[in-house]
Amino acid sequence: MATVGNSRVTLSKSPKYRLVSLIAAFVLGVGCSDQAENLSDVEDQQPLSVERSVGFDGDIIRLGVIANLTGPGASLDRARLTGVSAYWSDVNALGGIGGRYAVELNIVDHSGNPGLVEELAPGLLDEVVSLAFINETALGAVHPFLVEGQVLGVVATSTLDWESDSRFLTHSPPIEAVALALFENAPLSKWCVVTDGSPLGVGLRRSAPQAAQIAAAQNVTLIGIEEDLASAVSAAACQHVLAEVSEEFQEKLISSLPPNRTVYRHAGLTDPTIERSDLQFSYIDSGPPWDVDSASGMRPFLAALLRHAPDAGADTRMRDGYVSQIRLHQLLEAAVKDGDLRRSSLFEAGQTHTRIQMLGLAEEIDMSLEEPPLPRNIHLQVKVNDDEGMDGRGWKLDQTLRPQNASALEIEIAN
Repeated sequence: MATVGNSRVTLSKSPKYRLVSLIAAFVLGVGCSDQAENLSDVEDQQPLSVERSVGFDGDIIRLGVIANLTGPGASLDRARLTGVSAYWSDVNALGGIGGRYAVELNIVDHSGNPGLVEELAPGLLDEVVSLAFINETALGAVHPFLVEGQVLGVVATSTLDWESDSRFLTHSPPIEAVALALFENAPLSKWCVVTDGSPLGVGLRRSAPQAAQIAAAQNVTLIGIEEDLASAVSAAACQHVLAEVSEEFQEKLISSLPPNRTVYRHAGLTDPTIERSDLQFSYIDSGPPWDVDSASGMRPFLAALLRHAPDAGADTRMRDGYVSQIRLHQLLEAAVKDGDLRRSSLFEAGQTHTRIQMLGLAEEIDMSLEEPPLPRNIHLQVKVNDDEGMDGRGWKLDQTLRPQNASALEIEIAN
């Protein structure tokens, strides 16, 4: 049986990259969550011994993380990784996977350089069962290795491409479907779509014209983040601005927009401190309000943050990291119960896994269906200044949307 002790961190001395090995902390304290009972159908008896395999030495299950922790815009991944680490710290505190095996996170920091991912991915994949977190910048570089090794990887955000790729475990609505839902909800409004060269930005820019056509949106203008935003948005006379830019461009986006616009941004990619009083913000989210009883999973999540990140504020980016681990956890519990942690078996299980219990933190999807229903619910949260209906972030639920023509958009983009 693995010994689950205090956090252990080692830093590689190589000047090219940092490789961090972290065993999530074991916390002796009151209030440990009951998530193990909720997230696993493992029976009470001790599981049978599991054969050793890549990433599993008989005691510790190693999961990989590929993130930007020191480059431009690194605070996004650091926040999300806080949620990821808190999740597995609680799992280890409750005895580990199957009540027997500790989870260790092997973390590669690529500092925002996808070329470094290509160099480091093979070594990391020689050491882990699956990737518990892949940030958006690394996806293109790591994908060929996942294909070759039939390795699963968790992605905190989603595009239609990632949603349909069996190697990626996603839980958030695809950005293309988000745009479609917004256009369908306000087809007569004038929209500006501001994007950068990030994967999500490219996905939105590529799909916005098709989404606008399907939604019968009459006025949609595409604008690059490198343009003069004040002039471009003013010239287009946009009432609504849908922005998909990486963290390093968030400050430019908000500071450059002309006043009296409604700005739609991904809640899980947004620095909550960057705001402006003369703009109205609407945050695109797939999770519940930031209240302890807003979903069955919010209480254990907030308790996990209190134990492992007590100084953390109400930051959706942390919750996205936490929620992203739920499906992988279920697959690992089932694999240990079956006595088989081989990556090929885990990959196969990922394609036949039935309904995923997301504890209200995201929409449950039955993955056993040949065509899983798309997309997940999209919540629009607005920034408010009064206490009525406001959650811990100062946001209030405004609308819940579901694209009416998601299948049509997927076919149009594929063609």
